Amino acid sequence: MFAIILKELRCYTNSAKYRRIQMLVLCGFALLLLIGTVEFYAHQTIGVGQQTYKLCMIFLFVVQLWVVRHAVEAWHAERQSSGHGINGALLALTPLPSWKILVGKLSAVVLWAVWGIWLTVPLFALSSYTGGLAVSQLMKCGAVLSVSCIFFAFIGIGCALRNPPARAKSIGYGIILLLTFLPLMPFPPFGTIPLLDAISPLCALLSIFRMDSTQLWLWNIGLFCVVSVLMFPVLVKQITSRWFKRRYFR
Repeated sequence: MFAIILKELRCYTNSAKYRRIQMLVLCGFALLLLIGTVEFYAHQTIGVGQQTYKLCMIFLFVVQLWVVRHAVEAWHAERQSSGHGINGALLALTPLPSWKILVGKLSAVVLWAVWGIWLTVPLFALSSYTGGLAVSQLMKCGAVLSVSCIFFAFIGIGCALRNPPARAKSIGYGIILLLTFLPLMPFPPFGTIPLLDAISPLCALLSIFRMDSTQLWLWNIGLFCVVSVLMFPVLVKQITSRWFKRRYFR
């Protein structure tokens, strides 16, 4: 299992595509931080630091939606090269059970995404000097983003197991966008059901910014963890019955 994680991470590290994406995220984050600070100061906005870092945190959340696409591509990479891909040939020769293969794939996708979040820590360290978000708020936001990455990876791989790449990405993004923005609809009953707010990581981030006493971010993390745990045996069963045996042992 650890060999799968290391192999996947090495593939991401050696891929110019993934390196460019991380560089674009960092450059976009730094540029947004600079432009936001200048614009908020120019318009004499109250709480310039807080408004700027709120905007940056929302940007970072939007970037993490890419995890769904990443998870789908990571799983369907096994079928590259007109048959067995490099990873597929390796998995075909190993006696690893399905659950270890799933954990290895998920761990690699999540670690790469979380690593991208950690690269922005030096920029977030400036928050206390500019009157931005408090350290406790930044830690809560980091927890929400990290758990969201895990949940998004589950959704992406779950869709990839039953659909071709293009359709899997469309379904995965449809599910994530529905869960994220449905509670923000300005008409009832979407804005009046607390459970809908709990399933939206964006609502959880907004509650952290407002410092609400509802602890919505904890409910969001707990709900995503429970759903991920429930999804795990279902995905393992699908791998065992439909993907692993039929594609690599037929």
